[in-house]
Amino acid sequence: MKLTMKAMALAMLMPLMAACGTVDIDEVSMMEIENWPFAKALHQEYVDLAYAEAAEKDWKDANFFAAKAEEIAMADFELPGPQAVEDRDISEDALPDLTGAYAALNEALDSGRRTKPQAAARAQAMFDCWMQEQEEGFQPDDIAACRKYHEIAMKSLTKMAAAAPAAAAAEPVAEVAPMQAAGPFMVYFAYNSAALDSAASNLIKTLAGHSYAKDADGYIVLSGHTDKSGASAYNDALAEMRAVAVYDALMANGVNARILNTSYGEDRPADDTADGMQSAKNRRVEITLSR
Repeated sequence: MKLTMKAMALAMLMPLMAACGTVDIDEVSMMEIENWPFAKALHQEYVDLAYAEAAEKDWKDANFFAAKAEEIAMADFELPGPQAVEDRDISEDALPDLTGAYAALNEALDSGRRTKPQAAARAQAMFDCWMQEQEEGFQPDDIAACRKYHEIAMKSLTKMAAAAPAAAAAEPVAEVAPMQAAGPFMVYFAYNSAALDSAASNLIKTLAGHSYAKDADGYIVLSGHTDKSGASAYNDALAEMRAVAVYDALMANGVNARILNTSYGEDRPADDTADGMQSAKNRRVEITLSR
């Protein structure tokens, strides 16, 4: 399973879905989750994994991940956790790392589902991805990729803000400063693409070093957009993929701030063109930092 962007997977998978009635990932991907950030993020992570496995015609694992996404969307309260290590046929040499990671993940999820829902969702889904690839055992690059993304998410999930020194008793309590914001900064994309070019990667690296991004009490808001060419439903998915690409890059650069992903498809253009027209200004992710 190659952890490429979802846009490529979507383009490839429409004929595959029609050819194989046992996998209905499209229907599961359209299931909506309201007002539950962790569930929404976790649902999307498993949908992405299902698409990636279907692209390789691994229908068994595509169905496994799609079923978890469906279970999440239909849950009233309790969500499925990471897959237990004993549920997969894992080689003896890989068991210690996965067993330790499983214990650490479950401990981190106890609070992380509420405090850092996106990092928690990524950590859980990438653990299941790591397990699935490890069981197959013939794609070392994919095993390493799933493990790497799990560990990046865990680093964000378990990072604690440094304890502030206690104020001297004689000093007055300082007033809370008003929220400060920087941006929005724009990351632009090529037509029909969610890939980051060098300019985008450099900007994200710079923003990841911003004091707001380094602050555990800070926020980074991402909003993904497309131009008005192509079908609206496809553009909704593409806008989300662009936001996810920026989210992944920020995580890889070690930000401490909480990240909120949103996407609007073609509905909020910067350049208000006619329907069907391409526009470089509209193919973007807006990044706003605050604390």
